This record gives sequence, C-alpha cells and structure tokens, in this order.
Amino acid sequence: MPECAIALVTGAGSGLGAAIAVRLARSGLTVAVNTRSRRLQAESVVTGIRAEGGSAFPVCADVTDAAAVQSMFEAIERHGRVRVLVNNASYRPHTPFPDITAEEWRTVHAVTLDGAYLCIRRALATLVPGGRVVNILGRNALEGDPRRVHVSSAKYGLLGLTRALAESLRADGVAVNAVSPGVDCAGEDLDRCRREIAEQVALLAVEPSGLSGTVVRVDCDGSRIVTGPERCS
Repeated sequence: MPECAIALVTGAGSGLGAAIAVRLARSGLTVAVNTRSRRLQAESVVTGIRAEGGSAFPVCADVTDAAAVQSMFEAIERHGRVRVLVNNASYRPHTPFPDITAEEWRTVHAVTLDGAYLCIRRALATLVPGGRVVNILGRNALEGDPRRVHVSSAKYGLLGLTRALAESLRADGVAVNAVSPGVDCAGEDLDRCRREIAEQVALLAVEPSGLSGTVVRVDCDGSRIVTGPERCS
C-alpha cells in the first residue's frame, strides 16, 4: 500500500490557513490541520475537507514548543510522511512601537520564526528528497507596517530564512519558497484573496517545478509578482 503523502499547515484553524488546507486537500494530499489549542476550529476545517471528499485530520500543538512539535510530528507520522510543510502560524497584534513589551516582541517572533524553524527542522526527516516548504509572509515583510513593527521584523526574518534554506536544502531536493499577500484585503474581497493566495501555495507545493528560493506576491486583483532569491521588489 503506497505511503500517504501529508501536507502540514500550521495556523490552519481559520482564515488563510484554512483556505490553504482546503486547497491542498483538493490537490490530493492528506492535510494535517494544525491549531495551537482550538481543536474545534481544526475539526471544523477537517469536516469541510472531508465533505468535499478530501482527506484531513486535526493536530493541536504550540509550534513555539519543541516538545509539542515533536509530539505533533509523531502523531502525524502514524498517518504517513510529511511531504509538504506550510508555515502559516503567526501572531499579529496591532501595537504602537513604544507600547510593545519585551514579552509581546518575543511572542511574535517565537510564533513566526521559532515555529517555522522547529517545524522545518523536524520535518526534514520525511521531506528529503522531493519535499516542499512554503512560508507565508505578508506585506509586513515586503513593505513594513508602522502599526506592527514586531510583525514586520518577524516576517522579514522569515523571508531571510526562506532564502537561506532554499540554498542550503537545494542539494537535498527540498524546495523552499514563500508566498505573500501583496495588499490587505477586507470585506467581500477577503475570501477571494485567500483563495488566490492558497492557489499559489498549492502550485509551489504540488507542481514538480523544482523552483526554490522564489517569493510570490499575490495582489487581490489576482496579479502576481514573482521574484528570485536575489531580489524582492
């Protein structure tokens, strides 16, 4: 019996993460839907995927906790091998820079950067060869956001991690890429934006393109800006 290929999507209980999980399931992958602690949210996403005939299961874990990440992967590996990892988990509070506490600064960076690091490091055992890592950035990484300086810092760090790992893991056959919303979306455009971003994630995660180090920025009108590892504008 062929081994089940699994896509792990962190922060997938709602919003963009949920949209990505649904799209990857439509591509034929079994999706591990991660949330930190909101199991009912994860189960709701899983129910929606199964209703479409897809395969998914919930996994709750705090991605900033190495032991929790280890336990999560052990649970996932009872179903199959992680071949796609989407690092979507983030914490994005609106706090003026003078009011950002050291604790909030560390938490923002821990969820975005530590979470990606811990998940990628643990996933390498099953990603090699031919695996895919897709990191979800944000306009914060590309343009900066004066309302969320700490989020901009963390997301820019994730961009650096993407590009460095793309080079580091290329020889192992693991492609590391990033997708970024180009603009903020609101109201009736929000769901469409999420679907378009999820589509780009699926292309990077599923298509055998061999691309690595690519950053795809997706605007709400469906336009895309694709950049290589040497530039991001």
